[in-house]
Amino acid sequence: MIKRRPSRRSRITRRGRRRLFFALTVAAIGLSVSIWVPPLLATLPAFQISEVHVVGTEHVPPEEIRALALTPDASAWDDPATLEARVRAHPMVREATARRQSFRTLEIAIVERRPVALVATPELRPVSGDGYMLPLEPSAAPLDLPIVRGPVETESGFVADPGMRELILALSRMDRTRSEFMSLVSEVGPAAEGGYRFLLLPGSGADVVLLPRAEPLRALDRVSIALGQIEDRRVARADARFSGQVVLTRVEER
Repeated sequence: MIKRRPSRRSRITRRGRRRLFFALTVAAIGLSVSIWVPPLLATLPAFQISEVHVVGTEHVPPEEIRALALTPDASAWDDPATLEARVRAHPMVREATARRQSFRTLEIAIVERRPVALVATPELRPVSGDGYMLPLEPSAAPLDLPIVRGPVETESGFVADPGMRELILALSRMDRTRSEFMSLVSEVGPAAEGGYRFLLLPGSGADVVLLPRAEPLRALDRVSIALGQIEDRRVARADARFSGQVVLTRVEER
């Protein structure tokens, strides 16, 4: 009886199967190692985060940020996005970015919610530009901010009234681009005839500035130009709610 030898094609097929089996086995071992090795190493003291540097804080104590980022089981294997999410849970934090400075050292850079005004709820509380009530005690922190007149209702930590939210957003934009003017504002609120009424500190060039709800920054620029063109600095009211013009009322004309 003559035995047939396996064909070359058959031998190559069996050889290819053995190589494929070997490759799959190695891949499975590598995958299993990547799954169980980091959690195992994370429990070792040598891989635990030992130091956290916090930058960008002004009102938030850095210790509070470290307490959120540096949990008892925090390790060098943790996903930075997880640390950032924990830090962003702080009510004063708007953005957070985690960076590794070394294997066991982290830097947490935060952007705080910036207070732009004080609102009555009925007690005075600082509010950020997006209308969020900030957990800052005005008597404990040196907050030189204008007061928004009138009681303010809140909902889920935010100012509830849309018109008041619009005013606070306008104050935030002025704080960023017209900070010199904002440093002179004592009180602000809706004007009786429409728009916004700004009560300024004594010696500011005008007692009251009235701005429209639409494009208040441009109207404020017109006020600055108008006040700079007059010699009499005793202005009781500067009204910029009219299209393209500013009406100045002197003190004795009131």
